[in-house]
Amino acid sequence: MYCPECREESDDDNLCTECGYDINVPAFNRPATGPHPSGHPLAVPLQTVTRNTVIGDSAGPVIQAGTIAGDVTVHTAAIPGPAPADSWPPVGRLRRLWFGVRPTSRFGDEPSLPPYVRRDCDEELRSLVTRGLREGGLIVVTGGPLSGKTTTAWAALCAGAALAPEPRVHAPHPGADLRDVASELRGHTGHHVLWLDELEGHLGPQGLTAALLSRLTQEQVLVLATMRDKAYDEHRFGGGPAARVLSGARTVELSRGWSEAELARLGQADDPRLTDATKWRGGRGVTEYLALGPELWDEWRRARRPQAHPRGHLLVRAAVDFARCGLEQDIPLTMLHAISVSYDLHEAPGGEERRDESVEDNLAWATKLRYEATGLLVPGAKAGAYRAYGSLVADAVRSGELGAVPDWLWLGVAKGASDYGFDLAPVLAACRAATEPRVAAGDVDAYVLLGFVTERAGDVSEAEVLYRKAADRGNGLACDRLGHILAGRGAAVEAITYLEKAAEAGWKAAYVTLGKLHRDRARHWLTKGAEAGNPRAAFHLAELVLRPGGVDRAVRWYHAAAEAGDLDAAFALHALRVGITATPNPAEPPGRPAEPPEPPGPR
Repeated sequence: MYCPECREESDDDNLCTECGYDINVPAFNRPATGPHPSGHPLAVPLQTVTRNTVIGDSAGPVIQAGTIAGDVTVHTAAIPGPAPADSWPPVGRLRRLWFGVRPTSRFGDEPSLPPYVRRDCDEELRSLVTRGLREGGLIVVTGGPLSGKTTTAWAALCAGAALAPEPRVHAPHPGADLRDVASELRGHTGHHVLWLDELEGHLGPQGLTAALLSRLTQEQVLVLATMRDKAYDEHRFGGGPAARVLSGARTVELSRGWSEAELARLGQADDPRLTDATKWRGGRGVTEYLALGPELWDEWRRARRPQAHPRGHLLVRAAVDFARCGLEQDIPLTMLHAISVSYDLHEAPGGEERRDESVEDNLAWATKLRYEATGLLVPGAKAGAYRAYGSLVADAVRSGELGAVPDWLWLGVAKGASDYGFDLAPVLAACRAATEPRVAAGDVDAYVLLGFVTERAGDVSEAEVLYRKAADRGNGLACDRLGHILAGRGAAVEAITYLEKAAEAGWKAAYVTLGKLHRDRARHWLTKGAEAGNPRAAFHLAELVLRPGGVDRAVRWYHAAAEAGDLDAAFALHALRVGITATPNPAEPPGRPAEPPEPPGPR
């Protein structure tokens, strides 16, 4: 059956096995008064009240119907009393979401929640619950926010489902009137559990009192509750009626951090969300990571809208993409920003243009704490460096929403990482895995991409092999890079062949290296001829060194180079002016290879 409340498929035809909603009672047919038949805390019936005046006293607000023109009919949520004991669902027909467990990220046909991972306190808690199902009493699971209190209590209660008869559970919403719960259960046999998640919302004169707890215990009803540490301490040691209730409770403390034994069990889980948690949770707790994941993912995705934070969205996406490319450490903000603005060049903005936002505003939005826990970007150990919160990376990979990393992004990440001195070994490993099918299929662009990343990672020999495969098929960038590698190791003749192809394709770096190689080879052979006594060789060598009458042209080109910041040209220009005919930087090795070029773009 399809549940209209949580939009999940239910294994039961009456109560949703995910959220507890009564599938047979649509929202518009719910009874006007009284509890919802399911007893679910969210299934609050509607009550129609006509009013135009609200008055109140210490007993609470009173709705008074108006008598003047303009009265307005409003709908307010009625606070129901206890559900009839016969309607309490058996625990075996319920799922964790019904108990208030936060959903985790899910994609495709993944189940709503990953399997439960046993905690160190489970044995103690299950023993208390088993005893409480027989004798009654109050058990409170305490812990920090998002520490897994509800899930752990649910697991302990499910362990009691094997009892005969099966325990029945009632989970009233906060503020519900509990005074008649004990009366409703009088005369009913079997095990009954009053589930009070976030117990502080159920304390008070109409909620759980010491007197009511005593009556429930007399009826052998187990009150199973959760409570944050801070709230527990305030109510337990603050005096007053709440302290009397909690003084008789058995408590189990749940740590936000996971022990080594718990993490070992987590690593053995057969669910990608749990295995991702071992890798991407960083310094956060496991349950905190799982609960925050869907919240952060939804906020980040919605931020791409033009009226939201599209530039901040791209800044976070850059951090996510660096991690997808293998760089999982902190990334300098300058690198993140450089990649974030590149998306506009390589990807269609789509629809409206992204509004301008300053880098400072983008960073402030991306690093703002969500749920007092983490931002979308997490500050690194060094100032000015950040990384994406791990669940964003894990969800991006599992969802497949961002698609494969494009070639331009691999090139940009490899260049930026090598310029900043990062170890490119993980980037190379990730790139190899990503391009393996394309390389096997003989994709020329894949050869060039993997060659570039390999060269940047320092493995020039492997890069040469990859470049040669693409260059022999006419790829201009591959010809350029292969020519420079060959020139760098002294294979000038072969280098010239590839550099000429690159120069003809318009790769500017090839112009320079190719000209230098031809110059150096001409000088080498003219010198050989001059030393062998050939006058024409000596003449052309002299012309090459400094052609008579060519000083003006030399000054022109030296001046142009010096104006562009070339120090060798400035030195040569000064030497000519003072009458010294020396060539600049004579110790420069012939055919010195140029640095790898910028990622391919307009040439």
